Amino acid sequence: MSDFERTEVAVIGAGAVGVACALWLRRAGHEVTLIERETIASGTSYGNASTLADYGCLPIARPEIWGSIPTLLFSPASPFVINWSRLPRLSPWLMRFLGQCNATRFRANSEVLAQLLSSAYDDYQPLFDETPDATQLIQRRGCLYSYGEAKNLNAAHGDITLREQLGIQQQVLTAEEMIALEPAMDGHTAGGVLFPSSSHLDDPQVFVETLAAPLLNEGRMVQAEVVALTQRSEGLLLRYADGRTLLADRVVLAGGAWSAGLARQVGDRIPLDTERGYHVEFDLEQSPLTRPTCPVESAFYMTPLRGRLRAAGTVELGSLNDPANPARLRYIESRVRHILGLKEAVARSWLGFRPTLPDSLPVIGPSPREPRLIYAFGHQHIGLTLAGVTGRLVSECLAKSSPEWLKSCSAERFSL
Repeated sequence: MSDFERTEVAVIGAGAVGVACALWLRRAGHEVTLIERETIASGTSYGNASTLADYGCLPIARPEIWGSIPTLLFSPASPFVINWSRLPRLSPWLMRFLGQCNATRFRANSEVLAQLLSSAYDDYQPLFDETPDATQLIQRRGCLYSYGEAKNLNAAHGDITLREQLGIQQQVLTAEEMIALEPAMDGHTAGGVLFPSSSHLDDPQVFVETLAAPLLNEGRMVQAEVVALTQRSEGLLLRYADGRTLLADRVVLAGGAWSAGLARQVGDRIPLDTERGYHVEFDLEQSPLTRPTCPVESAFYMTPLRGRLRAAGTVELGSLNDPANPARLRYIESRVRHILGLKEAVARSWLGFRPTLPDSLPVIGPSPREPRLIYAFGHQHIGLTLAGVTGRLVSECLAKSSPEWLKSCSAERFSL
């Protein structure tokens, strides 16, 4: 007799993407086991900007980066920071990233992201059939980009035009129109862009927990850390940190920033790194904002959650093991206070790890070396938005009916 348990499909990772994958596979009739080392939505699915950003089709890797490198790297006001002690390890990723910073790749990557985002809402909808309470957490008020200076809004004309070409709903607003929507921005905006079909969540962790209820009720979740993935003729053998094992016919790897290590165990070297993201929260009886608002020059979002305001964002390239950088938290706090005039103390702060690939595209689809292993990670800033889409696509991958364009998200692109 074997000394390990068995399942048809094991899904590693219970963030928004992993939960959505497990739910879509369950809908397709598969026996699913969801594996999470901590708790549901305990990572970036907890600490994100809480925005369903269906407009987020423009990758970070863009041609303008080349002219901005000195400011980005060395300005004390930069929303982008590198832990210089980690530069030797980060260099291969940065070289790949810079290789994507040209007009051709920027356009191509934008088109793939727009394709993914085009069904962001539609692919969540089937998951609400058994958990309609999750929809009560969705606030459909749109999202704002606010520019502090008119010259920066004018400089964004190319981005606005490209989003329009890719079918993104948006409205360019004057300063007066911005202030009419969000009076708290008076004196701090020269105009901006409204994304009317975007939404935000009262609490992203509760949202994912609510979605996961059918999996929990059926006992389909295991709390464990997967430390080894071994290929066997009868399936893929997972070994947990506590020594237990699970044999799965197929595995979906949705472990976020921790996914690359397991992928290497089947021979796939995927250049996944982490953008260390931060948030600070203020407990407020009444939020000064009614919708997510991004002061673009500062590169973070201010989002009204239930009973609190969350300011989340910026980019820090470093290590999963480095402690939080207090300067990043001060950066966000000082700018929120400057814009909104908040006097309340920071109630809590957070550091999380966005799984990011050099081209800003996720990896979705079978491993080139092990077709029984399906990848679903690397969604950078829009994992919460793309969770439903990714779940559907993963289900189609298992059924061998995924669309042709999904090859753009294959891990094989890194071996070409």
